[in-house]
Amino acid sequence: MTSAQAAFEEVEPSGRLAQLLAYWEKLRPGELPRRPDVERMEMNPALLPHIFLADVLDEGQRFRWRLIGRHIVRHAGSDDTGLDLEISIAPAIRPTVISHYQQVVRTRRFLAHRGNFIGRDGRSYRYERLLLPVLAADGLSIDTVLGGAVFEAASHASA
Repeated sequence: MTSAQAAFEEVEPSGRLAQLLAYWEKLRPGELPRRPDVERMEMNPALLPHIFLADVLDEGQRFRWRLIGRHIVRHAGSDDTGLDLEISIAPAIRPTVISHYQQVVRTRRFLAHRGNFIGRDGRSYRYERLLLPVLAADGLSIDTVLGGAVFEAASHASA
């Protein structure tokens, strides 16, 4: 998940990411869902290539990719499943991206961003990402971040 450049602005999720948010909100209305509640088989199949799961480690100080959808892998240029985000995210944007994940764990609220992204292929993309906190089975701590990402070629994206 590297990038030569990326800039992020906080937004309300749209399109597929709005669908992912609606799925997350329906799991436990008025409460945060627990990890056993998240069933990929119950999601709209069109969402699956766009989702990811990140394990929360060291009380939200570190994160590790558990699953990365093929749409994300194609645009990121590699499948970093099993790697810590600190390894897979480009140094230039690492502190910002990690802080987004930490914010979701700390506040227990979703966070969505849109911005521009230069992929490993050197192409410019319009990028939207949604991060959703998920409780451990015990219902106490956040142990997973469920997320989604959508990339569009910048030449086809609207500003």
